[in-house]
Amino acid sequence: MKIAAKYAHFLYRTAEEHPEEAAEALQALVTMLKSRHLEKMLPQIYAEYQKLTLGGERRALHVAHTPRRERTRVLLELYRKLIATT
Repeated sequence: MKIAAKYAHFLYRTAEEHPEEAAEALQALVTMLKSRHLEKMLPQIYAEYQKLTLGGERRALHVAHTPRRERTRVLLELYRKLIATT
């Protein structure tokens, strides 16, 4: 895993678990990167963070239980039972 990805993962986890501390963590990260003359990594970190948020949104969509998905699940379950009995 790249260093930028590790920083982005840290920010993403912080934003998920402690949203009230996310802004402080971001500011601390920027300050730390500037002190080490690594400001050039900020766009890479941002791109990795966007990938993580997009992945989280997609994961939430696939986990969401909609009436259509529930109906499909029940029909598949009944179909499997029917096939298993024959």
